[in-house]
Amino acid sequence: MPFVNLSERTENRIRPLEPTPWCNRMPNQSLKYDRRTPYPANDTRTLLRNDRRGPAGYVFVDGARALILALAGLALVANIGLFDYLTGPELSFAVLYFIPIALAAWWGGLAPALLLAMASVVSWQTVEIAEGSRIHPSIQVWNGLTRFGIFVITSSLLARLRLSLVIEKKLARSDQLTGAANGRTFYESVSQAVERSLRTANPLTLVYLDLDNFKWLNDTRGHAAGDEALCLLVQTVHDQIRITDLLARIGGDEFALLLLDCDDEDAKMVLDRLQDQFAQEMNRRSWPVTMSIGSMTFARPLRDVDAMVRYADNLMYTAKKHGKNRIVCEVMNGMEDVVAAESSAVVERRATARVLCDRLARVRPEGESSDHDEFARVQNLSASDLCLRLDRQLPNQTLVAVEPLHDCGAKTLFVRVIWSAPKEGGWLHECALANPLNPDELQLWLSEQVAEACHAVPVE
Repeated sequence: MPFVNLSERTENRIRPLEPTPWCNRMPNQSLKYDRRTPYPANDTRTLLRNDRRGPAGYVFVDGARALILALAGLALVANIGLFDYLTGPELSFAVLYFIPIALAAWWGGLAPALLLAMASVVSWQTVEIAEGSRIHPSIQVWNGLTRFGIFVITSSLLARLRLSLVIEKKLARSDQLTGAANGRTFYESVSQAVERSLRTANPLTLVYLDLDNFKWLNDTRGHAAGDEALCLLVQTVHDQIRITDLLARIGGDEFALLLLDCDDEDAKMVLDRLQDQFAQEMNRRSWPVTMSIGSMTFARPLRDVDAMVRYADNLMYTAKKHGKNRIVCEVMNGMEDVVAAESSAVVERRATARVLCDRLARVRPEGESSDHDEFARVQNLSASDLCLRLDRQLPNQTLVAVEPLHDCGAKTLFVRVIWSAPKEGGWLHECALANPLNPDELQLWLSEQVAEACHAVPVE
């Protein structure tokens, strides 16, 4: 699907940041968008953030449920001991004691498992004494300690395994630095939200956020400050959204936000609060870091999630082009827009976030003479693909060499045309790179020096 330039439609919708004091906001300012629902105990953002209880406090049961688990385990141990006594000394049912201990370790953690381990040892020893065992007391004590040690080792291993599985599952769907969802989780959630929205006819809003002057912060204050800014952004967003909404880190300092059952007015209100709060956090640290935000509300969502994200992405770049630290909002209401967006047979899967560069480059299609120079614009670029704009259309599967216009140190890119579409007197060509770019090679194409030499738009 071709990249859509929404600047013409959103020219009058660009809103510069106008901080509104919290004291001037009415408590019932938004009745439809209520964010007072508490976070669940096992939510990723809660599990991964710094908390006194630690991850174990969100994995294992506690409180009344832990008490019920312990009492049930003690009752099971008593029944196993009674069954062992009634069957006589000829049959051993020692392995059954591992059942309540394992259940307690898996669901309650090490503490209730140790309680049941002690109860199991006492029950085991009591049955042996009741059956007339003539073993010396010191040997009985040694046997009890040995059994207790085996139970403790088993409990510890099971509790650690349970904790590791839960954390790894969360990390597989989350960004390890900030605790926000990752891109894979975001696309899955948006796909489900689209189906739900189409059934209920409720709108949803996709928001794309990008930090301004983030590169300056990394270069001058170090990457630790940059990491802190990213974590502060995630914390600020989580404080302003509901539990049903989802924030994801797409890549670098780019984030995407899904607001369910949210129209444009509610989205504006939430984004205003979000930007105000983040600006206050940055001002406290004297960091000139702001946010450019693009927000697209879909009255009837598309089934092409990539196209929806691309709309919000383009609005965010519109905010950047008009001075940064702005919010650009748009609503897709017309069915003609939906039909046009869904008519493309090609679905672009954004494995990584693209960067807008709008860079002039020299191109040489395969099989054509290199006697004359032909120029194109690299409109956006990622490690695995790019979008070229030429005055003419190239056939699909054409191999094209893309060279930097100036000697900036960037290497020549060899790409293959996947599809093309007309765009404002020219043709957009979606191309896949023959060899993915490593971070250093990609940075050479996107660095500020290259941007200045090639008359491109610098990207934060």
